[in-house]
Amino acid sequence: MKILSVRLQNLNSLRGEWLIDFRQPPFNQTNIFAITGPTGAGKTTILDAICLALYHQTPRLKTSPTSNELMTRNTSECLAEVEFEVAGVGYRAFWSQRKARGQSDGNLQAAKTELAKLDGTILAEKTSDKLRLVADITGLDFGRFTKSMLLAQGGFAAFLNADANERAELLEELTGTDIYGRISEQVFIDCREQKNQLELLQARAGAVELLSEEQQQQLNAALVAKKLDLTAQQQILVKQRHTQNWRQQLDKAQQELKQTEQEVARAVNAISAQQTELARLSAWQPASQLAPLYSALQQAIGQQQQSQQQQVALKQQLHVAAQQQASVLWHGAQSLSQQQQHSAAKIQQLHQQQQQLTQQHQTLTEQRQALQPLMQQLSANLEDINLNQLRQQQQQQRDKQHRLQQLKQQLLQQQRWLLNQTHLQQQLQQTELALAPLAKQLLTLRQRYKMLQEHIADKKQLLQQQLLIMQLSEHRSRLQPEQPCPLCGATEHPAIEHYNQVNSLAAEQQLQSKEAELQLTQQDGETLSKKQAALEAEQQQLQQQLTQQQQQLAELNDTIQQQLQQDKVSDIDIALTALADESLCTSQTLTQLEQWQMQLQLYKEQQQQLEQQQVQNQHQQQLLLQQLPRLQEQHNELAQLQQSWHQQWQAMQQAEPATQTRAEFSRLNTELQRLQQQIQQGQGQLQMLQQQQQQLDAAAMLATQHWQQALANSVFSDETAFKNALLNPDELQALQQLQQRLQQAEIAAKRSFSDWQQRYQQLAEQQLSSLSLDELNHSVQQHDTLIQQLSAEQGQLQQQLESDTARRNSQQQLLQNIAQQQIQYEQWQRLNSLIGSADGARYRRFAQSLTLKQLIVLANRQLAILHNRYQLARHATAELELVVLDTWQADSARDTKTLSGGESFLVSLALALALSDLVSSKTRIDSLFLDEGFGTLDADTLDSALSALDNLNATGKMIGIISHVDALKQRISVQIKVEKQQGLGYSQIKISS
Repeated sequence: MKILSVRLQNLNSLRGEWLIDFRQPPFNQTNIFAITGPTGAGKTTILDAICLALYHQTPRLKTSPTSNELMTRNTSECLAEVEFEVAGVGYRAFWSQRKARGQSDGNLQAAKTELAKLDGTILAEKTSDKLRLVADITGLDFGRFTKSMLLAQGGFAAFLNADANERAELLEELTGTDIYGRISEQVFIDCREQKNQLELLQARAGAVELLSEEQQQQLNAALVAKKLDLTAQQQILVKQRHTQNWRQQLDKAQQELKQTEQEVARAVNAISAQQTELARLSAWQPASQLAPLYSALQQAIGQQQQSQQQQVALKQQLHVAAQQQASVLWHGAQSLSQQQQHSAAKIQQLHQQQQQLTQQHQTLTEQRQALQPLMQQLSANLEDINLNQLRQQQQQQRDKQHRLQQLKQQLLQQQRWLLNQTHLQQQLQQTELALAPLAKQLLTLRQRYKMLQEHIADKKQLLQQQLLIMQLSEHRSRLQPEQPCPLCGATEHPAIEHYNQVNSLAAEQQLQSKEAELQLTQQDGETLSKKQAALEAEQQQLQQQLTQQQQQLAELNDTIQQQLQQDKVSDIDIALTALADESLCTSQTLTQLEQWQMQLQLYKEQQQQLEQQQVQNQHQQQLLLQQLPRLQEQHNELAQLQQSWHQQWQAMQQAEPATQTRAEFSRLNTELQRLQQQIQQGQGQLQMLQQQQQQLDAAAMLATQHWQQALANSVFSDETAFKNALLNPDELQALQQLQQRLQQAEIAAKRSFSDWQQRYQQLAEQQLSSLSLDELNHSVQQHDTLIQQLSAEQGQLQQQLESDTARRNSQQQLLQNIAQQQIQYEQWQRLNSLIGSADGARYRRFAQSLTLKQLIVLANRQLAILHNRYQLARHATAELELVVLDTWQADSARDTKTLSGGESFLVSLALALALSDLVSSKTRIDSLFLDEGFGTLDADTLDSALSALDNLNATGKMIGIISHVDALKQRISVQIKVEKQQGLGYSQIKISS
């Protein structure tokens, strides 16, 4: 993993946005650089930004949706972004957080996070997904990252000089091997749990109670006896229930027999009550036989009368149709006469139109001849002039005029911006002058505040002592001269009078006075701090405005120079005036030419219109010549038709109609044809009706004879008696339904009586018991209760036997489980004897010894590069103790505490680098950051350390060193300088080489 760039904004003292790109010069020319600056300037903040962008936390501080101590004060947002590379693939990790409404006093909002590839592919936006992907891609979580890429050298010196127990804890913390201790503890706990489960199973098996063989035999015998008794009682109960059912059916048959006998009597009574209505139905029978003859007579008479009425109506219709026909003939003759007159007038009109068209044709020919010379003159004027070239020249003049006007506006804008820049510089100087005394005043107030806090602490301590002395006044009053003190045993009490005079009132007043003065000082400090913050914000805003104004002014100057060079003008006003005159002249010429062109186009259009009108005139003349013969022929036909209609009207000898109506001849002709057809049809229908009348008269006479003969042979005395016997369909249906309903009710009642009488006789012949139904019910209930009691006793006996069988099966299963649990417990017991322990020390020490062994191998590789004199080794008797082998002294072993400062630094640095390789075993680490540790070294040791770093640089890793040691600054040319801004509390980053 290699860090490519770091971008941060508003973190701790680094206010504003800062970018450090390790791919750009001077970082791409060397693999070692220093991060320098005074204490508290913000050097470690750069490393905090790396951790924050990758893991959303830092080794020193954490962030949350409600708390962010990393954000620079008086700001509303902060961010951290890191671009890094793993296995040749570039990634970008981003984290930011802002406050509500963009205000510095707003509530913190949820942080925004993102992980993406450098090509723009977004991999994750959710916090949990991003942290998981970062760990998967780099192979490092936050703990491993801070132990493999961000190395605090002092921590490894402590590891080197620690005793065995402390070294075990440090090794476990640094390498994350605490899991082996948890495994050891878990094995111990699981072994104990297996033992407890085995003991529990054994206890359960011993607690099982089983029946003896004699008890089983007794229960089986009792169960067989109960089953026999139960079977006998169930058979008796079946017989009693059969008898009970027979008694119930017999009683029911007796009741039903009485009811059906009553229903038969009610049916007979109903028939008697309806005898009058039934008599009407009997009289209707002979009348219904005469009804067809009577209906035939009435129908013949009705048809005879209807035929007579139709003949009268048809004669009236024929008379009306004849009158209408005469009226249509008269109106038709009048209409034909009018059409004849109109046709003559139209023929005269066509002759006049023909004369007008001939005159119009001559006029159009003269107008066309007059337009020819005008068109030739305009064409000659336009031949030698290029109209498009003039338009292009005019457009170029307008474009240049527009550019010069814009240039003039830009020059005015340049003057305004220069004045505004001067004003901003003056405001910035005034703000700096106002900030200078505030820093001194704040320093004085802070010193005053610190002194008052010390005074208040002294006053509080004095007041507490005085109060304690006053609380012991009662005990002092009990002391007597030359008597021993119960507390210290002294016989002399010289300070009693002094203590009795102690009064806490003065001390309380002094304390209150100092606290009031402290509060006022604090308020003054807060006021000055707010004023300072406001001035600093104003200063930053003015600086930003000034910078932005300068950038805009530089861009405007470039634009103006380019425009002046392009147009090659010295005086814009003179150039604009000359250009306006040229443009006016060109515009006038172009306007005149366009007018000529429009006039010529107008003449051409008029010429075309005149040609079209001549063509139309000739076409109309031809149409008139074709229409005249056809109209003359139509006029002759109308005269003949009018004469024919007038003769037909005279032949009908009808008077002229009283009303004069106008109608089209075609409609009158259609109406005449319709009336003629209607009259012919009416005459034919009248002849048919007269023939039908003769037939109907004969049929009516025959029907009268048949009816009179049938009435004389019937039971009726006259026609009135016959009509009274007739019934309408509703009355007939109602009487027939009444008769059918009464008959069906009587038949159903007699049938039901017969059935129940037979059923009762069959049941009475069985004679199963003489007991009543209540006595039989009581007997059945007694036997049912006895059977339930016997069933319950049988179930209890059966339950005891089944429970004993289940307990025996359960005991067998428990014995199998105990055997399996015994095997499993023995396996856990063997594992526990190897690695298990209550405190986890057994397996933890073993794993730590292996880790330490691997760490020594990696550290010796680093020592071979840094300084090949020393090698690390494990102590012969103590598995977690370290010794140093001096290869220049025949591999003599030395205690690590005997190393000098420089030697200790080299060994500690090798251990730090070795741990980095150990923690990042799955990921190649190409970037290292060493935080401090150099300020405690003397000159010789520091020189050795820097030489070692030069050797380490040769391995190809990028190394960043955080330090404020001057010698280190001189040896490392590429530096990231973090400088404090005077009196502002903020810092800035500068890169030097």
